[in-house]
Amino acid sequence: MRIGIDASSLLCPEPRGEGKTLLRLYQEIARLRPDFEFVLFGDASAGKVVLPALPNARIVTFSCPGFRWNTWENVGLPWQAWRAGCDVLHATSSGAPRWTPLPVVMTVHDLIPLLFDDGQSLQERTRFAVRLRNGLRAARAVIAVSQHTQDDLLRLFSEHVPAIQVVPWGGDPVTGTVYPRPVLDPYVLAFGGGAPRKNTEFTIRSFAQAAADHVDIKLVILGVGRAVDQRRVMQIAAAQGIADRLVLPGFISEAQLPAYYQHALCLSYLSLYEGFGLPVLEAMSHGVPVLASARTSIPEVVGEAGVLVNPDRFTEVVTAFRELLEDVALRERLRKRGVLRSSEFSWERCAKSIIAILTAAVASPKKPRA
Repeated sequence: MRIGIDASSLLCPEPRGEGKTLLRLYQEIARLRPDFEFVLFGDASAGKVVLPALPNARIVTFSCPGFRWNTWENVGLPWQAWRAGCDVLHATSSGAPRWTPLPVVMTVHDLIPLLFDDGQSLQERTRFAVRLRNGLRAARAVIAVSQHTQDDLLRLFSEHVPAIQVVPWGGDPVTGTVYPRPVLDPYVLAFGGGAPRKNTEFTIRSFAQAAADHVDIKLVILGVGRAVDQRRVMQIAAAQGIADRLVLPGFISEAQLPAYYQHALCLSYLSLYEGFGLPVLEAMSHGVPVLASARTSIPEVVGEAGVLVNPDRFTEVVTAFRELLEDVALRERLRKRGVLRSSEFSWERCAKSIIAILTAAVASPKKPRA
């Protein structure tokens, strides 16, 4: 089977969560099915890309004028997939062409632009809604990466949604490699950025209160890459009196990430909305105790292996945060639970589910054009 893949989230200068999970998924599919072929489609206007390590794969990049009408996805992608002789098209970024001459399977990560004000413009929200609705009408199957995402889809688009299957992302077992400490002092690890849903200011405020008596502990926030966001975050930290305890490495590479996990006292993940919550899974696999929001999909990943808190209740968060910093026995219990919990999310299981869905889509009757 030859699978066409919308790899625009991967074939870009700095792939993020969607891109790296897409690559890891298809590496596992290639391992399980060495007879499969893959055609990765990317936008030639994205600039310099990092070529992925994927067997039996070739890359096709192209440009299409007409951003307003999304011609890259609606016209170029189905044409290029048909021209490449693909048996099925995997639309991987919560949207798909309005119509294609071949079967489509669409993965939906989250509905953040429609359900959470994360600073998106009206044009961005409208574009997301149109792409998603097109995909729901065209796809023979829809994959949701969490039960929460499936619930959101059914709540907003019940009349359009075809068969949905929940297929969580996988995780990789830790190899046991010992990495040099990226920060010499003890530290709490967090993820932030300019997006309001990342709840960066709340994370800084809660850390400042919880660690007030532990001045040797730093707060390391990954993902704050833009200079304007770094200045804003530093101003927040200064207002809390912890500017000298805040570390902002910016965007780091995948090769650097394990070191930050390995040496962290705990992970603070107080996001207000996630479609999955990959950093939580990665932290648990590294044996890092997790403090996380009891919101959206995050409890699905954490289960009973971490401390879940209501991010609207500052005192509750600070109390749980302080206990995690001061109770060594609690951290050890959570470390063991986290490793065990993370083992339930395997890329092999994820890949087998995706293979079955793609194969069924090829064999299913052609979906009538809506």
